Amino acid sequence: MSMESLGSYADYDNLNQSMLPPQSGQRQRRRQPQGSEHIKHRRTRSGCYTCRQRRVKCDENHPTCERCRKGKRECTYPGTPTSASSKSSRSTLKGKGSLLESGSSPSSEGDDDEGESMLPGIPDDDEEGSEPQPGTSDMRKTSNTSFASQRKTTTPAMDGPSTFQRGATKSHVTRTTSKHSAKHSISQSSRWANLPKDIKAYLKYHRDNLSHHHYAFKYDAGDFLKTTFLEIAMNDDSQALLFAVVAFSAYHYAVARGDGQISAFLLYYNKSITMLHQSLSDKKRHSVTTLLTILQLATIEEFLGDWVNLLGHQRAAHQILTDLFTPQTILQDETRRRIISWYIRFDLFAGMMSGGETVLGREWFASCADFYHRQAFDRPNDNGAKFEDFFATARLLATDVAMMFAAKKKNTITDEEFALRTTSLVGQLDDFRWTLENAFKDPSLFVKTFPNAPPPSEDDITDYRDPMFLYAGELFTMNYVLTDFWAIDLMFKYQLTIAQRQQPSPQLTVIALKKCKMMEAVEYYDQGPPGAVLGTQASLGIASLFLPKDRKHMDWCRRKFALVEQSGYIYPPTLRERMTGLWGEDVTHWWLPNDEGYPVIIRAIRAFIDYRARMPPDAWAEDVRDMSGIFRSLNLDDTVVPDELQEIGTDSDAKGELSTHWESSPDT
Repeated sequence: MSMESLGSYADYDNLNQSMLPPQSGQRQRRRQPQGSEHIKHRRTRSGCYTCRQRRVKCDENHPTCERCRKGKRECTYPGTPTSASSKSSRSTLKGKGSLLESGSSPSSEGDDDEGESMLPGIPDDDEEGSEPQPGTSDMRKTSNTSFASQRKTTTPAMDGPSTFQRGATKSHVTRTTSKHSAKHSISQSSRWANLPKDIKAYLKYHRDNLSHHHYAFKYDAGDFLKTTFLEIAMNDDSQALLFAVVAFSAYHYAVARGDGQISAFLLYYNKSITMLHQSLSDKKRHSVTTLLTILQLATIEEFLGDWVNLLGHQRAAHQILTDLFTPQTILQDETRRRIISWYIRFDLFAGMMSGGETVLGREWFASCADFYHRQAFDRPNDNGAKFEDFFATARLLATDVAMMFAAKKKNTITDEEFALRTTSLVGQLDDFRWTLENAFKDPSLFVKTFPNAPPPSEDDITDYRDPMFLYAGELFTMNYVLTDFWAIDLMFKYQLTIAQRQQPSPQLTVIALKKCKMMEAVEYYDQGPPGAVLGTQASLGIASLFLPKDRKHMDWCRRKFALVEQSGYIYPPTLRERMTGLWGEDVTHWWLPNDEGYPVIIRAIRAFIDYRARMPPDAWAEDVRDMSGIFRSLNLDDTVVPDELQEIGTDSDAKGELSTHWESSPDT
C-alpha cells in the first residue's frame, strides 16, 4: 500500500461509493430462453460432502441429509468432525473441490451454471432416472478437498444460552480434537511442482518455522495459516496473496538470520503490492483472495511499525468485507471465520489507537459471539470451542466499552444512560472474570518449573514462576484469553476514572503487573510455540503506562520492548516518543542504552520505514512504484534463496498435473 500510492486505495476513499456490487437478498439471474426445458438449480456450498462428490442436490438436513439416510451413506458437512475413513476418501479427490470452498465469496454461490461443464449426477438407488444435477466448473476445481475434509469445528445447534452465567457447570479438561499435521500438505498440491525454487523455499519456511503468533493471532483453529491459507495462496489467481505470504516469510527469515539482508523481503513485498494494485483497478467483483491479500499486507505493515498504512489497509478490507458478506454469511465456514477474526483484530486495534469506536458495526461482533457461544454449548468438552467462545466474548465486550466511551466523548448519550451502561458493563466484566477464573482450576494444568529462566533476581518485578499461573500444553491458549481480558478490564477502569474525573485507582497497577507476569512467564516457558512472546506484545504497551515510574520498572519495560523488536515486531516512532516523555529518558532511537541488543536487521528495516515516511506524496508516482531509492543500492541478481534454504527450495516431492504460469523470479 505504500507503493504506487496504494495507501490511498482510491477506489475505496468514498465509502458511500462501492466498487463492488452490493449484496441483496435476491440476485439478478440471467433469463432462460423461452421454451427451455432445462431446470436451473442454485448451487450451494453448504451441502454435505457425499452429495457434492456424487453431484446430486443435497437437502442439507442435519445431522444426516435425506439422500445419505436412504442410501445408508456417511453424511458429513463442511466443518464437522470426520472419521478417518471419510478423510482418506476425500483426501484422494485432488482437484474436486473449490479452493475457496471454505471461503468463497457469495458471488460464487447461487449463480446459475450456464457455460459450465455439466456432469451427470449419480442417482440414489431409489431414484433411477432422476434429473441430473449441475456439476462443478473446471475453472473452480482445486486441490483443497483434503484440507476441507480435515477441519475440526462443528456447526452449532441454534439454541443454548447467549450469556455467561455464574454457577454454570464447568466441564473437565478433555481434548476432543487435535490439530492435524500439515508437514507435507503444501508440497502435495498439484501446483507445487510449478512454483519457482525461491517461492517454495519461503513457503516451506513459513510452514515449518512460523506459528499463528507470528501473525499476532491468539488462536488458529485447524491450523488455517499453515494449510488452507497457503493452499489459497497457491491458486491460479492468487499471485498477489502468494507474494504477500512469501514476503512475510522472507521478513521473518531475515529477522531470524539477523544479517540485515532484506532485499528478498522487499522484492516479494513490492510484487505483491503491484499485483494488488492491478487487481483493485479491475472493476470486477473482488474475492476472498483479495481480502486475504489486504489482511496479509496489513499484518506486514503492523510488524514494520507503520500504523498509518496499516489503517489504510484496514479501511479497504472493511469495504470488501462488508460488500462480500453479512454478519451471518461470514460465519458459514472456517475460512470466513478466520477472516472475520483477523479483520476484527485490526478494527479493535484502530479503535484503540484513535480513541474511538470500531468501524465495523456491533452486529458483526455480536453475531460472532453468539455463534461461538452456541458452538461451545454444543461441544462442552472441546477446549478449542471454549477458547473461541472466550475470545469472541472479549471482543464484544471491548466493542461495547469503546462504543460507550465514544458516545460519551461525543455527548450523544445522557449522564443517566452512561451510568446505566457503566453498571451493565461492570456486571458483564465481573461475570466474565468469574467464568475465566473458574474454567480450569486443576493444579496439574499449570506450568510448575521454568528451566530456561534466569535465577531469581532483585530486578524481577513479578513472580512469574508461580506454579499456579501459566497454563501448560493444550491449555496454553488460555493464557492469551486471560491477558486479553485484563487489557479490556484495564482500559475500561482507566477510561471510567477519566470520565468520572477521579484519580486512577491502584488496582490499575495490579492489573498491569499481572499482564507483565504473563508476558514473562510465556517468554521463559520452555515448551511454548514459536513466536509465543509476540502474542503478548500488546500487553506490554498497555501495561507500561500503569507501572511505577521507578528505575526498576522502567528498565524491565525497556528490556521487554527491545525483546519484542528483536523478534521482528517494530514499534512506531510515535510510541518511542511517548515513552520518552513518560519515563524522562530518551528511547526514540533504541530501547536500551548504547545500542545494546540493537540488531542490524532491525536497523535495516527501520531505515526502509524512515525512507518511506520521508517520501513526499507528489514523488510517489514513479520512484515509489519502482522503489528506486531502495533497490538502486541492492543487487537483485544476488541469490534470493539463502544457502540454508537451497535444499528446501529444490524439493520436488510432488509432481504437479496443472501447468501454472508464474512471473519470472530472479536467477538463483
